[in-house]
Amino acid sequence: MDITYQSVALILKRLKDSEGQAAIEVVELHGVPKDMESVDALIHKKDDRVRKEFEKWAILTYSDNRAVINEKKGADKGIDGIAYTRKSKDEVLPVVISVKSGKIGRKEMGELRGTIERETAAAGIMITRHAPTQPMIQEAKAAGVFKPENFSAFDRLQIVTVQEILDGAKMNLPLMEEVTKRAQKVKTQSQNTLEF
Repeated sequence: MDITYQSVALILKRLKDSEGQAAIEVVELHGVPKDMESVDALIHKKDDRVRKEFEKWAILTYSDNRAVINEKKGADKGIDGIAYTRKSKDEVLPVVISVKSGKIGRKEMGELRGTIERETAAAGIMITRHAPTQPMIQEAKAAGVFKPENFSAFDRLQIVTVQEILDGAKMNLPLMEEVTKRAQKVKTQSQNTLEF
């Protein structure tokens, strides 16, 4: 039992990892958005602390709990969350995630495109409450694609709506966590300790 979506997401991830998807399907969640009405209720909370839960819910649900929430308040440089993807076998790059609850347009897409460049990120994902406009889609297409070694190319600037997340859409990138999990299965005795 917990109150913040980030904690709930972690519990769900651990449950899924240990017991499988079937265990998740029988869990009864309260206070987690299941439709646009509950999304809007979360967006319009007057308490900023609670409003941040909308961002957390959107990022963690869409990334299937494989992203990190940016906990900075205020000047977050347009980055609400970060996931990681492989550029090559040895190089990992960030994927920046921005969440917008209000109406946005080409300007905000251009700002996210600039954030991708500034952060030397592989891509950027705009999660939006409202359907994208044609200029937003054009801006996303103009950003081109990112082609990692040994993985399929993907759009550098992507748009996902809250409705798509409610309908089950999940981030589909070659994320670092998946690569790490595979690598851990073949660790040897000499790899038991990490040094920092």
